[in-house]
Amino acid sequence: MKRFRAAHLKLGRRGEEAAARLLLAKGYTLLARNWRVRAGELDIVARDGATLVFVEVKTLRRIGLYRPGDNLSPRQMRRNFRAALRYYRAIGKPALPGRFDLVEVIAGRWGIRSIRHRHDYLPPLEPGGGRGHA
Repeated sequence: MKRFRAAHLKLGRRGEEAAARLLLAKGYTLLARNWRVRAGELDIVARDGATLVFVEVKTLRRIGLYRPGDNLSPRQMRRNFRAALRYYRAIGKPALPGRFDLVEVIAGRWGIRSIRHRHDYLPPLEPGGGRGHA
């Protein structure tokens, strides 16, 4: 069981590295990685212009009947939302809107086979971390 867990964590790290490179190539500024609080964890926190972006990264080894993002449960979405609110609080509630993005990574044996960046998998946050109306 430990071997499977280690392989799973390694795959996740590969996906997060690929996502970070993609975001940097798109001109985002990375602010935090694997930011953890009791409410949850944010894989990547970045800035896209004047917007804080909370990025969830989902990675799979192969393309199947579903995409990596299909593994994002409602419970995990709630945890990500609460963690983002805590992040706003931790940095002094800046007057920046927030957005929730999803990066889906398909990793092959020898590298990344595909990567897809989706915006707004959760309703946006108003400046200062207020709840959006989407």
